[in-house]
Amino acid sequence: MRILNNTVRDWLLKNDYEEIAILIDEILLDWKNRNVQTRRNWWDILAGDKNGNSRNISGRQIPVLKAAQIRQGVTVTKNAICKNEEELKLIPKNIK
Repeated sequence: MRILNNTVRDWLLKNDYEEIAILIDEILLDWKNRNVQTRRNWWDILAGDKNGNSRNISGRQIPVLKAAQIRQGVTVTKNAICKNEEELKLIPKNIK
């Protein structure tokens, strides 16, 4: 399935976050099936709320990623997931 913005999806898949890409795809498919018209900056969602807590989107908890917090320029919190420090070198800076 390729309904998630390819830049976010590609980064998630390249860095072993397939489960998060699938979770977001499921949300987008649900919105499509319910004819919900909305846009999200998934990097913002993956960075968590203003306190670094995970966000609940359509009844699903979206994990907080360290790379997303760094990309969005917010404070990195201790609950942020980072599977591999190498992924931090590959954070896209100018894409949404």
